[in-house]
Amino acid sequence: MNNEIPIGSPVRTQAIINRYFVKAKKNLGQNFLVDLNAIQGIVQAADIRPGDQVIEIGPGIGSLTEQLLYAGAKVFAYEVDDALPEILNNELPRQIAGVPIKDRFELMMKDILKANFKADLQDFFDLTKPIKVVANLPYYITTPIIFFLNESELDFASLTLMMQKEVADRLSAVPGNKEYGPLSIAVQIEMKVTSALTVKNTSFIPKPRVDSSVVVLTPLVQKPDVGEIKHFNWVVKMCFAQRRKTLNNNLKNLVPEADKRAELIKALGVDPRIRPEQLTIAQFAQIARAIPVQK
Repeated sequence: MNNEIPIGSPVRTQAIINRYFVKAKKNLGQNFLVDLNAIQGIVQAADIRPGDQVIEIGPGIGSLTEQLLYAGAKVFAYEVDDALPEILNNELPRQIAGVPIKDRFELMMKDILKANFKADLQDFFDLTKPIKVVANLPYYITTPIIFFLNESELDFASLTLMMQKEVADRLSAVPGNKEYGPLSIAVQIEMKVTSALTVKNTSFIPKPRVDSSVVVLTPLVQKPDVGEIKHFNWVVKMCFAQRRKTLNNNLKNLVPEADKRAELIKALGVDPRIRPEQLTIAQFAQIARAIPVQK
């Protein structure tokens, strides 16, 4: 269906909801964004240019997808809600600037956490060229998605992600901050974190309880040497297994022998009674190097 009113406008979104009897599914963390300024802000933050290759996670009814396409992107979207392909097929424009949308939009019904990017994308994207990720992430699965993208085999040009503000705060948290943890560290060893905009909860249907933030993650030119990424992230998670306990207590599952544990903590140059959120990335890397890689 061609329509001059953008999908992301409140009136168009409500019309789609009514036409297709759409109900936001809580188990999928669905909240439909109905703020065109915010949608355009996401597209601008991602610096979308004609010809950009973009992975979208959870296109929903197509409000962000439509604006990515109008900006000239080629979009490959992952979705798990079986009710949405019909809506996207009917409501996205048939063509833009004379180019059929089918040439610039591909929908794959698959959980993003089960994606095999090289296999999924090889027939649609040029894998020798940069790929961006742009997404309004479901709150309930934001952290697993970020870890998955961070550890994937593709080197993304950027990740522009909207998420719960509380999670966004964790991404840029520093040692000693209560928000600092495995997510902060996993992102900061790979990416520069830039806050782009805040999106009020009133910008969604249905209205979530909290505001959202849009962050842009771009690869670091010089990354810290932490060894094998998945092993490092696993060690960090183990160190934070019980946040309120001391580093010495959290290390017991990694280094059961008390004397070896004491030796490692001494090498770190820290008090064994400190908590893990006080350690730097370099100190976590030192711990990771002392722990055998899991097979």
